[in-house]
Amino acid sequence: MNTTLNSYCKVLIVDDEMLVRQGIKHLFDWESEGFTIIGEASNGKEALEQIGLLQPHILLMDIVMPVMDGEELARQIQSRHPEVKIVVLSSFSEFEFVRSTFQSGASDYILKPKLDAGELLGLLKKVASTIPGLQEAEQPGAEGRWLEAALDKLVSGYPLDNDSVRERMLSAFGRSSFALLSMERLGSQAERSSEEFQHAAEALLESLIRRGNLPLEFRPLSQEDGRLRWLWNADERFFGPEGSAGPAAEVLQQLVKSCELEGLPAAAALSAPFRELEALHEAAEQIPVLLEKRFFLPGEQVFVAGERTVKPLDSLAFDGEAFSRELNGQEFQAAFTRLRGYLAAVPGRLDIGMYEFKSWMGHCVFNIILALLRFQYEARRLEDRKYEYFRSIHESADIHEASRLIEAFLAEAEECILQRARPAGSPAVQRILEYIQEHYAEPLTLTEIAHHFHFNPSYLSNYFATHNKEGFSEYLNKVRIEQACELLRRGDMPISDISSQVGYSEHSYFTKVFRKQKGLSPSQYRKQFMEGHL
Repeated sequence: MNTTLNSYCKVLIVDDEMLVRQGIKHLFDWESEGFTIIGEASNGKEALEQIGLLQPHILLMDIVMPVMDGEELARQIQSRHPEVKIVVLSSFSEFEFVRSTFQSGASDYILKPKLDAGELLGLLKKVASTIPGLQEAEQPGAEGRWLEAALDKLVSGYPLDNDSVRERMLSAFGRSSFALLSMERLGSQAERSSEEFQHAAEALLESLIRRGNLPLEFRPLSQEDGRLRWLWNADERFFGPEGSAGPAAEVLQQLVKSCELEGLPAAAALSAPFRELEALHEAAEQIPVLLEKRFFLPGEQVFVAGERTVKPLDSLAFDGEAFSRELNGQEFQAAFTRLRGYLAAVPGRLDIGMYEFKSWMGHCVFNIILALLRFQYEARRLEDRKYEYFRSIHESADIHEASRLIEAFLAEAEECILQRARPAGSPAVQRILEYIQEHYAEPLTLTEIAHHFHFNPSYLSNYFATHNKEGFSEYLNKVRIEQACELLRRGDMPISDISSQVGYSEHSYFTKVFRKQKGLSPSQYRKQFMEGHL
């Protein structure tokens, strides 16, 4: 069970950079100095939620963060939680922001670029000395907390300091094998604190161990992304052979069922067993992948590494080439039927990554809109709402919700097709549009295209604008920028490479055109998309 936190000064870390949060957590042995890190958040909104649940004494926070920055967070804390002390992590360039946080109740600040363990500890002790109820409290020593601190280092990916610590850790465990359990609360449980859930889950697990006389011990670890974690220690046979549901999986099923009966529904994931404690970080990296399976199996709540897939993988992969041919040939119903059929076969499949699948769905939406616009269907409303669809797909909780979103989108696309027939009398322009779509990355000019299609350039310019509602250059830039947006969303290709790949020889001109069409720079676009703001 957890050592009581009542005698410690509780610290909540708020920074949008995970590596910064991890670095702070391992600057020194917090518990031996009388502090304990009770949680972390990546923005001000998350921090406010954590403050209500965890009731920290001190907030160690960054200023520049997404969703809600440090300035606004400081104002909210002064209004809603004036008892919480704020220490600001700042850089030289943020002095004006630091000054505004002091006006909102910040106690002190420290420069992030020169973050020093001794300086930070001294500052925190100075702030803690002003907190009622902590001044005369006995500062606990390291005894009883060294193991938790060492395990926290391992699970975060930091190596052990020396062999003596490793031997001391192993002597604290009585059995040969380990596994990492993580539990994620489901539904709305705002009225139940994280600590309350942890204590309830541990009490239920202890009851299962006593009743079944199970060869299992467990120790709590620090939370990660709001998930509770425990290290299980048991005999090797308890975890069962790879690919099967051994006694550990059965106990986990009983634990999750017992939690649900107590009004604490949760999803749980158990890593593959391991014998060396140094494998704890690798086990922690398995947890998000295991819990992602809930997207394709929304009815399941327990996931054990190594168990065989629930559904035979007998359905075929999506034929993207055929889908593209159908869109390019205006065979929209065939393309939509193909997409619907594939989505109907996806639930239960565990061979697809959730983020990869959501990205693929967004790509399908983008290509359908592009095809409708290319062939002059009235799809401006879909074009205007495409980022809303991207965001909704990204935030969808499971495959059924995502499929409903795609179905709603397809219904709108079909309405566009029914309302506006293909324009008559402009087959030549349609061939030109198709040519531009295929060759946008090349240094195209109106004169070259005119010669290619045997037109007089002046005549083609007028004809193009008359039949396409926009000039040649505007249309070419629109195609190039949409392709650039797709590359920016897809990965981390350098922006200068994207610029040349979509047909711009000068990076500065690409940036200018991009900003004109989208209202922000390519780097700002990528950042906002990664943060879920687009």
